[in-house]
Amino acid sequence: MLHPRDIVSFAAVAAVAGLCCSAAEIPPPPSADWTVFPSCQVRSTAEARAVFEPMTGSLPVTLVGEGPGAWVSLPGNFKGTTHQRCSWDIRIDADLAAARGLQFLFYSAGSEPVSQVSLYCHSGNGWYSTTADIRRDGVWQRVLFDKSRTKTEGTPAGWGAVDLLRVSAWRAGADADTAFGIAHIGPLASTAPVLVLRADSAAGGPEATSVAQFVETVSRCLDDIGIESAVLSDRDVTAARLAGRKLVVLPHNPSVPDEAMAALREFVAGGGRLLSFYGCPAEVLELIGMTRGEWQRAPGGPFRGIARVGDGLPGQPEVVRQASWNITPARPATPEARVVAVWQAADGTTTDLPALTVSPRGAHMAHVLLSDDWPGKRRLMLAMVAGAFPDAWAQAARHELDGAGRWGRFESLDDLGAALSRLGMTPATQAAWATAMGARQKAQEAIRKESYLAAIDAAQAAAKAAREAWCMAQPAVPGEHRAFWCHSAFGLDGQTWDESIGLLKRSGFTAILPNLLWGGVAFYPGEVLPPYADLARRGDQMQLCLDACRKYGIECHVWKVNWNMGSATDPAWVQRMVAAGRVQQDAQGVVSERWLCPSHPENQALEVAAMVDLARRYPIDGLHFDYIRYPDSQHCFCPGCRSRFEAHLGAAVEGWPAAVRQPGALRQRWLDWRREAITAVVRAVSEQARQARPGIRISAAVFRQWPTDRDEVGQDWKLWCERGYLDFVCPMDYTESTRTFQSQVRRQLEWSSGKPCYPGIGLSCWADPSDVMLLLEQIAICRELGTGGFTIFNFDRHAREVLPGLALGATAR
Repeated sequence: MLHPRDIVSFAAVAAVAGLCCSAAEIPPPPSADWTVFPSCQVRSTAEARAVFEPMTGSLPVTLVGEGPGAWVSLPGNFKGTTHQRCSWDIRIDADLAAARGLQFLFYSAGSEPVSQVSLYCHSGNGWYSTTADIRRDGVWQRVLFDKSRTKTEGTPAGWGAVDLLRVSAWRAGADADTAFGIAHIGPLASTAPVLVLRADSAAGGPEATSVAQFVETVSRCLDDIGIESAVLSDRDVTAARLAGRKLVVLPHNPSVPDEAMAALREFVAGGGRLLSFYGCPAEVLELIGMTRGEWQRAPGGPFRGIARVGDGLPGQPEVVRQASWNITPARPATPEARVVAVWQAADGTTTDLPALTVSPRGAHMAHVLLSDDWPGKRRLMLAMVAGAFPDAWAQAARHELDGAGRWGRFESLDDLGAALSRLGMTPATQAAWATAMGARQKAQEAIRKESYLAAIDAAQAAAKAAREAWCMAQPAVPGEHRAFWCHSAFGLDGQTWDESIGLLKRSGFTAILPNLLWGGVAFYPGEVLPPYADLARRGDQMQLCLDACRKYGIECHVWKVNWNMGSATDPAWVQRMVAAGRVQQDAQGVVSERWLCPSHPENQALEVAAMVDLARRYPIDGLHFDYIRYPDSQHCFCPGCRSRFEAHLGAAVEGWPAAVRQPGALRQRWLDWRREAITAVVRAVSEQARQARPGIRISAAVFRQWPTDRDEVGQDWKLWCERGYLDFVCPMDYTESTRTFQSQVRRQLEWSSGKPCYPGIGLSCWADPSDVMLLLEQIAICRELGTGGFTIFNFDRHAREVLPGLALGATAR
């Protein structure tokens, strides 16, 4: 089980402040309109310290003020210390099973020393983790710990048995103290008509990550259409907790505990409805009048979409794009059940495979809800759940209109329009804005006439036109580096490399970083790494990509995944590495079969040779390191690492590996030696590749917190910049918080030591990977800070959705 200190949560703390204030300068918090946990209703510092326990290195808390305005001071003692986070365990002993989560007020005096704030709830033998979305310094803010946005670690016992809240502020680069305040910690109550059933019974198993992902996707979709929901753990399901609800959603539930199944049976018998996805148990489908089909792969590549059958459901889209690889369909088992959508094959033809089956008692979608075609998914979700809510369409229409224009710093279309006026509108921008205003008026009129479907369409048209107007208003900056990482070795799905690179060129981008070799496979014929299995049929992907780049004038910096052999590596090759003792082990001796050990001389030679061979064979513009690090602080402690480190020391190490994990001089020598194993490869590639191809540029995708990551994962990228091993660096700043992004990039520009720093924007990692408005905000931050460019992850279907907007202004040619 991972310890929470090894979890990298979503970013949370706001932008850099000059000097942080002391606790005495923090104003009292505003009052709260929610209940505070009894254990947190403390009246003295002594009582507060009995509830708030500091972790190692953190300082005790202090109660400030008295009565309803009292709050707890959390000192951020980072200056001159070595602990990785200031952290407190707060005793709450709460039953949050029926709640949406918990909430509190939080104050950040200054965020320069802090990279992020993580939140954890302890339950049973595990934790639920999320982020504190703290957007500003110097003000009290309401923080929500929403159950739908959490990951699990270990085996939590459900939200009905939460005993601790952990608040952790993680160290960033600045050697400075700060201060935090927290107040009014209490439940986020909910009487939502929809419950999303989270399969916590799968915690610790292979499906745990997917369970968390699709709970979040479904919950976000419900939020986006204005339907309130709350998450309920399948360990907490009782008939009483389902009573009064209208719909229970099973977003990805490979199994359902017996107690939960009995409660669901009673819920449906009482008139409740179920909405299930993918591989839920056959007994769930029987409750809603269906039989479960066999799991099957999509024939000939991923399905293209979900096509309506006949009239379908009221408001159901004709086609919704969804690139599913696998399905578990449901077929009608009663006269009332029917198939209302089937799958479209990869070539666009319609199959007879059920995609959506409905009955008066519920519905089943044959795969999980993916985030592609998000507008279509929202409309499909509304059609699926509307049967349970007589006023669903009216509610959704008002929500759609209210939300149009509410993006980032903008609260409404009027707010956005005022910003456009300040910038000055071109005729094209004025025309787009006029379209937006006309569509908004149509939406308002349609709501008055109770034509809710028409109102939703008009509100979405208003939002689309308003986004286009804002995109048009963004200036292009000539001469900057505009790049995409491309994780696929084949370009955009369904397109050739020529088509993919042509799209980049038309969209005003200047570079591509294609992922064409891993630790054990290359997507071209070479002499070092074995080629991918489909080379004879699909061809030399390096040459195809390079030809397209030369045709369109796009730089080609080839992305190498170092050490990690990846899923495309021949299993026989992997087993050869395992048998030769060339793979990593963690501190408990668990073997990581697909991670090569960085200290093994033959592995170092393999990494260098593969990259230099590529540079010698192809006239590429650059080589790009990725995974040029250890997986985490738990690696590598294999027998080879021990013997090589002992040889370096000239002495045996007793008590391995604990001896090198304890603070002290031996640990420091271990960390230095561990870092050098990585740096040696960067240095050798830098020297030899430049000899093989003069003018080639060397770069790296790196973790964002150099001061801590140099120890945690052995990635000393500031040193690589200082010594000229790299020509530019791309920190992976994958956060949706613009304030955090700005703070991180400002620090990284200092660490890059004058080398170009092209920040990595994590588009594909966002909750909404089609959010062009947020993308524009982060591009603007790069420009304000003078980075000279940016790198976006990832060149995939989401990129296709945002490129037209970027090309209207920010990256216009």
